[in-house]
Amino acid sequence: MARQRHLNNAPITEALIDLRVKLPIETQDITLIHSLHERIRERFPKEKKIQHFEYQLEFGPPQKEKTTSSQLGYRYDSTDGRQVIQAKLDGFTFSWLKPYETWEVLRGEAYSMWQLYQEIMKPEAITRVATRYINQIEIPGPLIDFDHYLTAAPVIPKALPQAFASFLTRIVVPDDKKQLVSIVTQIFQPGVNPEVTPVVLDIDVFKEKLFENEASAWAIIDSLRETKNLIFFDSITEKAVELFQ
Repeated sequence: MARQRHLNNAPITEALIDLRVKLPIETQDITLIHSLHERIRERFPKEKKIQHFEYQLEFGPPQKEKTTSSQLGYRYDSTDGRQVIQAKLDGFTFSWLKPYETWEVLRGEAYSMWQLYQEIMKPEAITRVATRYINQIEIPGPLIDFDHYLTAAPVIPKALPQAFASFLTRIVVPDDKKQLVSIVTQIFQPGVNPEVTPVVLDIDVFKEKLFENEASAWAIIDSLRETKNLIFFDSITEKAVELFQ
């Protein structure tokens, strides 16, 4: 594991804050979400619908196939493409894409946009909060020992050749003491540059509960970030940290 510290060139490709909500019946209306765009159009001019698709197969005879879709909300992209808002009937997400700045900037922007969503949609309750950080660690060299960079790289059975073409690991870890859940995903898939080995380290930390108020929800969001940092530095070695200094 590596020592926690500030990284000048953190490998973050996307960082997000997510809040799931319960809306009153009177604001469960897509047109209300659309009205949010009028408030943020100057900074977030690009609008896309967020659709949910469902496929059903009924075995016969005769066999029937049915595909249905429904609109969940809207996605808004900033002019420079670095920030993304997802405003939906079940919640709000604010993402900051590469290049990342600081937690304080991310939180401040997310909170500001959340206030607009809350003002329009008037949620009855916040039911889930999350922070998620997707990192891409670019390790120099086509042939490497992953154990030099990752503390929990997958293990190949000794009977097999000791080389990876690709890998994907995903662990879900409940924390009963803090009453939160962490999902840690590691992915290696060769990229276009044969001289670089790219590894994705995806850390998603969330807590589900009926929050008493907005302040308590955002306090938990701050604590989730601390857990995310602990997981990140516990997942990499000091040799990996050298890549980000």
